[in-house]
Amino acid sequence: MAFEPQFFPVAKTTDIAPGKCAPFMVEEHDIIIAQTKAGDFYAMKNLCSHADAKMDTGRIRGNHIMCPLHGARFDLRDGSHGPPAFAPIKVYELRVVDDMVEVFIEGPPEKKPASAMGMF
Repeated sequence: MAFEPQFFPVAKTTDIAPGKCAPFMVEEHDIIIAQTKAGDFYAMKNLCSHADAKMDTGRIRGNHIMCPLHGARFDLRDGSHGPPAFAPIKVYELRVVDDMVEVFIEGPPEKKPASAMGMF
């Protein structure tokens, strides 16, 4: 049976405080939902491309999140990165309907290339 791409309800807007993020598992995708202090919501894969660290304890600064392990910065809007990360992080389309945050899932989770695993 083929997977039907769709939006999945994940959390209420009040579940994520401004300037914070929270981890969620959505159709086997390990993601974070972040809310900036300006009130914008973003969804991103919960894994740093640099050292496989979970991003859910990272600090939000403006539209960026900093990896808690080595401080790599990622743009919540498009996943772009700064050193020491060497690759962007996948971002997910997100919408807010009434007070519910919904994330668009297109298919199975991406597999990380073996050559990128555990790089420091």
